[in-house]
Amino acid sequence: MAIDTSVYTRQSQGIQNDYAAKSATNAYSRFLSQQRGDRGITDYQTQFNRKLPGVTAAYAKRGLTGGGVQSGVYGRAMQTYVGDYQQNLNRQLADQQTELRGYDLTEAQLSAARDRALSDMETDKAKEIAMAASYLSALKPQFG
Repeated sequence: MAIDTSVYTRQSQGIQNDYAAKSATNAYSRFLSQQRGDRGITDYQTQFNRKLPGVTAAYAKRGLTGGGVQSGVYGRAMQTYVGDYQQNLNRQLADQQTELRGYDLTEAQLSAARDRALSDMETDKAKEIAMAASYLSALKPQFG
């Protein structure tokens, strides 16, 4: 009884090719997600930096800042403004990291599925070889 292992070779190649295609798609999706997140964060920082002079100027017009004047109203307003900015920025960064971890998890799941499929295939191959060996052992007494 001859064993055709080419079936298992083709099956292994199919598993590897499927994994490679899905992994590449996941990696590209992760890249795009990171790019979108980075762009959003950069835009938010740029917007903050552009508005800051206007916010400061509004308080200066009312005589609450500038030229040795330090108003408590201005200080609290700036603490709130900068605090809100930092809080929103931290949320955006955390959201981006959470999304990227999702892609990392998908990659780990793809890899585990590939390893499991290859292991199952090798087990099937080993069973077929063992069965062929037992048939040959059973025939050995008949041929001396």
